[in-house]
Amino acid sequence: MDKILGIFSNTKDGAYAVDGNQRIIFWNQAAEEMFGYTADEAVGHVCWQLLHGHSADGKQVCQNQCGILQHIKKGAPGDYFDLLVKHRNGHNVLVNVSTLPLLTENNSVEQPHLMHLARFQAKQPLQPNRLRIHLLGPMLVWRPDGSLVEGPLWQRVKVRALLVYLALKRGPVSREVLVDILWPDLNYTAALRNLNTTVYNLRRSLEPGLSKGSDSQFISYKSGYYLLDGHSEHWLDVDAFEKGIHRARIEREPHKSIDIYKDALALYRGEYLFDLGNTQISSTGEQHRFYERNLSGLEELAMLYEQTYQDDAAKDIYLKIMAIDPCRESACQKLMRLLLRYDNMAEAASHCSRLNKALRLELDMVPSPETRRLCKLAKCEL
Repeated sequence: MDKILGIFSNTKDGAYAVDGNQRIIFWNQAAEEMFGYTADEAVGHVCWQLLHGHSADGKQVCQNQCGILQHIKKGAPGDYFDLLVKHRNGHNVLVNVSTLPLLTENNSVEQPHLMHLARFQAKQPLQPNRLRIHLLGPMLVWRPDGSLVEGPLWQRVKVRALLVYLALKRGPVSREVLVDILWPDLNYTAALRNLNTTVYNLRRSLEPGLSKGSDSQFISYKSGYYLLDGHSEHWLDVDAFEKGIHRARIEREPHKSIDIYKDALALYRGEYLFDLGNTQISSTGEQHRFYERNLSGLEELAMLYEQTYQDDAAKDIYLKIMAIDPCRESACQKLMRLLLRYDNMAEAASHCSRLNKALRLELDMVPSPETRRLCKLAKCEL
């Protein structure tokens, strides 16, 4: 075992090995530099308790009997994945990780020893004093230390709406604008009183330990204007989503494009500002734009799967699109063409029939000539 572990001593990847009980048994110099812990500090600790790894949307990845361990136990090859890991100094480090089993006489399929190899992700990691803000689906905000913003004050809609407005404006916003946006039906004095209370509640939500009278590291006020400090450096899923879709579209290598699409589309957890729909912060136009961008991105990903001969994956994506929007004719056409290529007439006809019914009931429309042509090939009578 020592000889095998020694191979990874000088790799530039952060390499750390765990035994069948997920206790760290090896920690190389690159891991020390990457995560801040010396080998003496790391070895002997349970890996998930030390690293607190989670995904970009806050889901816990590192845990007892984690999914990676279960994946390896089934004999599946280790895949690459991104992970936010808590550095010894408290900030998050974004790394890309791969895992492989260490097959030795002291190992077993039931309790395999694993080697994790981590390298810094090219994407910008979350910086100290910067927030991770998710607006696609139910609103989530993560502090720089990886903790989730929550609590009774945070549950107040106007508190969350205030943070969203400051984050999206990316600059100073006057009190007058904020009271008009958040309390349009109140007189100025009452609205200003509500604003002062809401600012206080937002600061306490973001910084529960903030002492009374102390300056907030996030929400500042000067000369009648409020500002989300470091606004340009906070991470917003809407920015990452749009940039990711754009990068995927211009990437020429299909497999790289697929990976970029998957990362970007994973950020779309639901409707934009899903739980702020009753405020003037919400915009129907923006909701529809992100909704359409997501469906278009899914279609483009499915087409890339077809291009790279991954037809089963393409079919799954088309089915996902039709479950979201039963009237999306372009996706149904692509799905039918894929099914007809395999002479799967019955399933193609079934989707043709469902599309026709959805178009008539929901939009009072008839299928396009191309859809009717495909339905005829599938022997589906409209």
